[in-house]
Amino acid sequence: MKQKKSYPMECCGLLIGTNTSEKMVVEVRSIQNTNTERTHDRYEINGREFDKADKEAKRKGLQIIGIYHSHPDHPAIPSAFDTEHAWCGYSYLIAAVEKGELLGARSWVFDEDKKQFQEEEIHVLNGDGGYDRRQK
Repeated sequence: MKQKKSYPMECCGLLIGTNTSEKMVVEVRSIQNTNTERTHDRYEINGREFDKADKEAKRKGLQIIGIYHSHPDHPAIPSAFDTEHAWCGYSYLIAAVEKGELLGARSWVFDEDKKQFQEEEIHVLNGDGGYDRRQK
């Protein structure tokens, strides 16, 4: 993720991987934030870039399983704007960045019935396939 390089603007991108018994991110694809009016607290992903990444992922036997973005100088919790524009089935990884430094990241899924986000655990794998840490 390019959260440090983008600060104080929001960065964004796609989480590409598998979504069978559990979600597993195998590739992170940075995408240009096309929002030009409120880059400090909004992101937009160009639909053509999304479609291009989706086709490339499918050629590899993968799929887009989520979207990441940063929250410059704000917590890693979904904003009202994030909630209004969320799609079901995707993970939303939000990185809290303060003064250019990453404070942490949390992942969320949108519950269509409740019209709100539910936090999901993040499991970080180390090189031998074991877990380094678990976050929630």
